[in-house]
Amino acid sequence: MLPSPTLATKKPTLLRGEALAQAVASISFPFSEVVRSRRNFVAAAWALRRHGIICLRGAASNQDLTSIRDDIDNLLKKIESNDLSTLQDIAYLNLPNHRVLKGYNNFRDADRPVINYRVKRPDGRTGSDAGMIDIFHPERLSINLGKRIQNCLHETLIQRLLLVSSMNRMRVKCRNLYLNQGVQDTRSYHCDGRSLKFKSFVYISDVNELNYGPYCYVKGSHRRHRLWCRSATFNKKNQLGAFEFSQLQGAEAISLFAKAGDMVLSSQKGAHCGHPQHPEAKRAVLVNMYQR
Repeated sequence: MLPSPTLATKKPTLLRGEALAQAVASISFPFSEVVRSRRNFVAAAWALRRHGIICLRGAASNQDLTSIRDDIDNLLKKIESNDLSTLQDIAYLNLPNHRVLKGYNNFRDADRPVINYRVKRPDGRTGSDAGMIDIFHPERLSINLGKRIQNCLHETLIQRLLLVSSMNRMRVKCRNLYLNQGVQDTRSYHCDGRSLKFKSFVYISDVNELNYGPYCYVKGSHRRHRLWCRSATFNKKNQLGAFEFSQLQGAEAISLFAKAGDMVLSSQKGAHCGHPQHPEAKRAVLVNMYQR
């Protein structure tokens, strides 16, 4: 169950202006310097350990990003024109009016890509992300996409960084491509369970203002046990979802504005959410999930 609007859930203060700029600067690193310099690599790893989130600026090349965007545009044109015969041979199509697969585990473990349109929940609960296209295993859609996506994700380097940061070997669990257009029914602040889990987000398009729906995060919340316990107690008492960060009064959150090619890496134990978009806004993000 997700939060009811009548319950006294408490959101954090979203930082703005100079306070936001300073908070983001403290977790931002040029990707080229992290690759080149052992000192910067370790600094990034320990910033992730301390804050739960970092931003690696300029992780993906313009050439790879342009190629991915072109392939996405062609994919969406086929779906919008109902030219589905080729796609149905290579992917499961979960369209708004025709669902062929159900359940996250089935999407994650599918033997081919899953193009999943998120729709409003029939029971009216919030947090549906209606309007979002969530593509599981996008690297399998074509040889070119597979190559470009691997170039952008830098999995070997990120796994090394996560090892230094968390003292645990992490493996890739699932790759996704999020295509958001006018998504307003976003889930409020939450965590993705209490086990050790990280996600990388490579921005395929610029996200430079709140209208575009940036990723928001409460720095340090992955380590603040009392902050989590306060929410967990409230959730149980009020029959909310087990992993909602429902009591964040007094906390401060950052919105991660980024250019296409930047990578955000975060601990999913921390409080995070996607900000609601303007109805005409679009956002594309390549996502990788790492677990033990």
